[in-house]
Amino acid sequence: MTARTVLRKEWRLLRADRALRIALGLFGVLLVYALANGVVWTRFQERNIDSAHAQNVERAAGFAEELAHIEAGGEPASQFADPRSPFVMGGPSGSHTATLEPGPLSVLAVGQSDLLPYYYDVNIYTNESTLQQNGEVENPVNLMAGRFDLTFVVVYLLPLLVLALSFNVLSAERERGTLALTLSQPVRVRSIVAAKLAFRAMLAVGLVLAVAVVGLLATGGAGSPGRMLLWCGAVVAYSLFWFALAAWVNTLRRTSAWNATVLVGAWLVLVVVLPAAINIAADLLHPLPSRVEMITVQREASNDAVNSRSELLARYLEDHPEMAEGVVADDPGFGALSWAATDAVNQQVEVVTAEHDARRAEQIHLVRRYRYLSPALLAQDVIIDAAGTGDARYAHFRGQVRAFAEEWREFFVPAILADEQMTASALPQIPVYRAVEEDPGDATRRTAVPLTVLGGLVLLVGMGAGAGLGRVRGAD
Repeated sequence: MTARTVLRKEWRLLRADRALRIALGLFGVLLVYALANGVVWTRFQERNIDSAHAQNVERAAGFAEELAHIEAGGEPASQFADPRSPFVMGGPSGSHTATLEPGPLSVLAVGQSDLLPYYYDVNIYTNESTLQQNGEVENPVNLMAGRFDLTFVVVYLLPLLVLALSFNVLSAERERGTLALTLSQPVRVRSIVAAKLAFRAMLAVGLVLAVAVVGLLATGGAGSPGRMLLWCGAVVAYSLFWFALAAWVNTLRRTSAWNATVLVGAWLVLVVVLPAAINIAADLLHPLPSRVEMITVQREASNDAVNSRSELLARYLEDHPEMAEGVVADDPGFGALSWAATDAVNQQVEVVTAEHDARRAEQIHLVRRYRYLSPALLAQDVIIDAAGTGDARYAHFRGQVRAFAEEWREFFVPAILADEQMTASALPQIPVYRAVEEDPGDATRRTAVPLTVLGGLVLLVGMGAGAGLGRVRGAD
């Protein structure tokens, strides 16, 4: 009996099995729906980013027009929004929005992109508290449940399809009495089961990869072949783990119903229970500080700073002597005093945000340490990182925003301290945010270990299945 004969037989059995046809059709519909959700979310981000860029241009043009009007002898439109003031041009009214483009494969994996901010309005008041705020108003229930994207289908639903296709790959032959007849021919059980599983893998995995590739080509997101290979590698390895597990359970010589029960229980533990338990443990062992505490610290620090601005200014100039030029020590301007108070508030807020960042890092470290217990967590980490929607890419973005915010302050704060006025000639010198994408090899290096471990799990379970199949006899 050749592999081609087995494949033809499996194809006829599939065509005759109405339940499997319905399951495959429903799975295909879910894949397309999940891909559509990813496209919709990516387009939403792109519209917001385009709007932010347009606002940057509009703000700059408005300042240029009003400064030209004032220099021609006119009056500012409002004394409280005079563009000649560095507090106005460098403050919220003149904010420059720094943005992060959607991940290279974001249509395949929403990942953390619906939780982590992908744009920031940068001005002289930008601090660590600002970087932890998300400007989008989103339903918290949606955020807690996550979005129905292709990654969700792969991590949670693909194993169920794999198990439905392969839970009785050997036990059904035994129950129908055809196993002994099959093994009476010069063929090994391993070859038969391998051919059966290969056919089912081509159906399930091939369907996922086909939808993903077509979706990327249709949306113009196929420009990252390295990331696409990582994404496909994780999907294939994750699927093979479940096929290997089904093959191993089939070698235990139990009924098809028993196989299905055990495999669904394994799915429940490895995909649902363990990841949830690890996340809960991270929250309990390393709870994040309350945002109310951060707001309270900021309010109290602001009240204290207002009452001691002169002392704070002297301390600020002592710590930043390079900023002292042009500041009149005996009679400092309102701008210098206000900035000294702002800087003092920022320093106290940073204490709280530093604790938040430390605990968040501990949570991530704990999850990454124990993710090896669950192939679902390993696959999800690789898939999200490959798509460019994981924590690492957003951390890279926040680092660039911090550097840009510092550059922004270094441009405007000296003018504030010296009580200078801005002119139209200064506009071309104002910093502009230019995003720098992380090195393509960074994602490969981050995903190398989890992908290798996932492959090791496939090999380990596959060896167990192979050993069990070697003991199967026609009389079993």
